[in-house]
Amino acid sequence: MPGSVGTTQAPHIMVSVFTRGLLKRVVTRVYFPDEEEANAADPVLSSIEDPEIRGTLIARDEGGVLRFDIRLQGEGQTAFFEFEE
Repeated sequence: MPGSVGTTQAPHIMVSVFTRGLLKRVVTRVYFPDEEEANAADPVLSSIEDPEIRGTLIARDEGGVLRFDIRLQGEGQTAFFEFEE
């Protein structure tokens, strides 16, 4: 997937979360665990310095089923991005 300034992004899914009590939506990405090389080169994913936070964006393979949990706050909080509307 083409990125900005001639870079390539790893395959991912953009996710918007809307919920009661949230004044504006939050935006995150889901990356695939079997795309290790592409994930390592992805400019957005690699811009997150903390490996624990970066890991919140990569789905987990649980016996052939991908699992991606979104945590809005607290321990293991999912990384979210600013999104211009």
